[in-house]
Amino acid sequence: MGEPQQVSALPPPPMQYIKEYTDENIRKGLAPKPPPPIRDSYMMFGNQFQCDDLIIRPLESQGIERLHPMQFDHKRELKKLNMSILVNFLDLLDILIKSPGSIKREEKLEDIKLLFVHMHHLINEYRPHQARETLRVMMEVQKRQRLETAERFQKHLERVVEMIQGCLASLPDDLPQIEGSEGAGDGTKSVSAAVSVGGSSGQAPRLKTEPMDVEEAGGSCMAAGHQDRNIPTSKRDKIWDQDAAMCSIIDEIA
Repeated sequence: MGEPQQVSALPPPPMQYIKEYTDENIRKGLAPKPPPPIRDSYMMFGNQFQCDDLIIRPLESQGIERLHPMQFDHKRELKKLNMSILVNFLDLLDILIKSPGSIKREEKLEDIKLLFVHMHHLINEYRPHQARETLRVMMEVQKRQRLETAERFQKHLERVVEMIQGCLASLPDDLPQIEGSEGAGDGTKSVSAAVSVGGSSGQAPRLKTEPMDVEEAGGSCMAAGHQDRNIPTSKRDKIWDQDAAMCSIIDEIA
C-alpha cells in the first residue's frame, strides 16, 4: 500500500501560475485557461460540499438535534438560549464544587455545547439580511457622494459663467479696430466676433485653449516684436490699450 497523501490546508504558492500569464503568452494564446466551473462536489478545508447545498444548512442535515420549533422568532429564541447558557453554566459550577469527577459534568458540557451551536446557527441565519443591509448602506453612501460632487460642480460652473458674463459686460463698446498687419487684424476680428456672439445670445462663449510649444511661443513673440517696430506710434498705442484691456479682463477672471 502506498503512503497516504498529505493534503495541506493552505493553497499552493501562486508563483507557478503567475509566471504562465506573461504578456507574450497572453498575446500568443498560450496562457492557461480558467478552470471549468464545479458542477457536482468540491473539497474545502478538508470537508466535502455539494454545489446545490444551501448557504446555511439546516441543523438536521448536520446531525444536530433541533431545540426550537420550525417557525419561531429569532430574537426571542436568542434570548432564551442566552438565559439557558447562563443557567447551565451555574449548574456546571455547582457540579464542579460538589463532585468534580461525576458523569454529570460531561453531560452538562455537552448541553452547553449544544446551546452554543444553536445560538451560532441562529446568528448565521441573519447573515443574508446583514449582507443586504450592508449593500444598501454602501449604495446610499455612493449616491450621496455623487450627488454632493455633482452639486459642487454645478456651483463652480455657475460661478465661472457668472464671472465670464461679468467680464464680457465690462468690455468697452468702442474697442479700437486694428488695421495693419494681417495676423493682428485676424486676431482682432476673432475677438470681436466672439464678443458680439456672446453679447447677442446672452450666453458666455466657450473659450477653447490649445497647448503651444515653447519654441513656437518664443518665435511668435519675436515676430510680434518685429511687427511692432514696423507699426506707427499711433497704431501701436491703440494696440497697447487693447492689450491692457484684455489683461485686466484676464486678471478679473483669475
